[in-house]
Amino acid sequence: MAKRDRAGQKPVAEAVRELIGTEDNRLHLHKLLRLAVVSELTPTLESLLEAIDRARQEESP
Repeated sequence: MAKRDRAGQKPVAEAVRELIGTEDNRLHLHKLLRLAVVSELTPTLESLLEAIDRARQEESP
């Protein structure tokens, strides 16, 4: 992962989060990788993810 960061590419975790950002992609990954799909997040988890996104945006130059 460090090589990806040095090369100016997105970290893997960020790329995956973008991939699962749409319902179609989540369903496709669910079928492809046999992952569990959570259609709705609990309010606590949703607010935690929003806080993480805000913190990342504040860190970005």
